[in-house]
Amino acid sequence: MRKLFLLGISAFAALMLGGAARAADMPVKAPPPAAPVMYNWSGLYIGAHIGGAWFDGNGHDRFDPRFRCLDNIVCFDDGGFGHNNGRFIGGGQIGYNIQVNQYVWGVEGQVSGIASNNDDQACGFFTVGLTHDFLFRCRDRSGWMASLAARLGVTFGQTGNWLLYLKGGAAFADANSGLRFRENCPAGFLAICNSNVVFNNNDNSRTGWMIGVGLEYGAWGNWSWKLEYNHMDFGNRDIRFDTTFPTICTGCRLVRDLDFDRQINVVKFGLNYRFGDQPAAAPVATRY
Repeated sequence: MRKLFLLGISAFAALMLGGAARAADMPVKAPPPAAPVMYNWSGLYIGAHIGGAWFDGNGHDRFDPRFRCLDNIVCFDDGGFGHNNGRFIGGGQIGYNIQVNQYVWGVEGQVSGIASNNDDQACGFFTVGLTHDFLFRCRDRSGWMASLAARLGVTFGQTGNWLLYLKGGAAFADANSGLRFRENCPAGFLAICNSNVVFNNNDNSRTGWMIGVGLEYGAWGNWSWKLEYNHMDFGNRDIRFDTTFPTICTGCRLVRDLDFDRQINVVKFGLNYRFGDQPAAAPVATRY
């Protein structure tokens, strides 16, 4: 009996020790992976941008054909004027974002300076014999533009650091439009150049509307870059040139009535810095 008892105790001990050894050799279950840290778009930000602006600022004639020419010598060109050439721009922006889940909404103001926007072309011509040259210049230029717009976007990507957004709001720009004589009045036309001519020029700022779309990427902590397109529309404005030249002939009259359109298309690259901290990464469990 005693031998049977000792044999049972030995078998039980061997079974327990073997199970413990097998349990020690089993791999430890890894902790679940930590959730990715999501990018935070909320907060105040400032930034700068560069890009290009394309102006559609055409002047369309609406004159009485009877008075387009002065004594059939000086005539306004009836082709309209205004360039669509691209101009370099540079400026800054400031805005504020609020993020709710993957949606980001906010407001942004920006202002841009326009480089070398010198739209100043010949528009009034004279013909004397075989000589054909210009007497008047027409201009339609801007030195700056600005906008104040609301933004609404949605984040995407594994950490939500991509932002696709739409924006819309008010647009502002200066608009210097008008007519003038050329700097060096041609010989034989001094009587016209010295006349008391009234140029109804328009050198005021314009207000309109804008829409845009952009893509922004949170790249380095609080820094982000963006690529954006804007369309600005400032409507129409009339400018009238209507004067008589009694020194040339009795009842001589020269008339030009212009309907100015102004639209601006903008493509720009920007860099923003957002104030505030990004969330810290979650601690990783370590097995000792």
